[in-house]
Amino acid sequence: MSVADPERLSYFPLSLRSGGGWWRRARLLAAASWRAGELDRHLAAGVSPGASALLAIRGRRLTSRRFRRRVAAGLARVVRDAESTTRGFSAAVRPDRREVLAARTLLATLDRRLRADGPVTPQGIAMLESLLTDGTSPLYRPTEPGALGSGLRAAAAALDPHPRHDGMRRAQEVFR
Repeated sequence: MSVADPERLSYFPLSLRSGGGWWRRARLLAAASWRAGELDRHLAAGVSPGASALLAIRGRRLTSRRFRRRVAAGLARVVRDAESTTRGFSAAVRPDRREVLAARTLLATLDRRLRADGPVTPQGIAMLESLLTDGTSPLYRPTEPGALGSGLRAAAAALDPHPRHDGMRRAQEVFR
């Protein structure tokens, strides 16, 4: 299954608002929780949260104040760990110290952006969550110098709910 192919998602087609009551909503909430990783990959790839009820639920969860603060705390912890000179024993994958220190300003900016009250998109939050939780991401295993900074800049651009190039996108659609 392609990450960017929402029509092939194997979810039961239930809507949150169309009848069924609390049982239907409970099933959707449970399914969105169980499939969080898969839904996050779809949202990070740019699939619209309106493509399915489960994507909408997950998108709402990702953009909640509580989840945003959790991701911001993760970003701050990465910087704090990189700046620390003491190394204790841990089973956790350690972030690449050089990459984190090089992207320290960008990480601090994203931390402030997530803690602010302004609107953000599920795509940007899903991208940041993936950077923090995937042990093969540029945060932990950079493929080239500056890979973490590039990933963070892409996530920062995706956080913006009003794309700057919206006019360009509309113009491209006219010429198709």
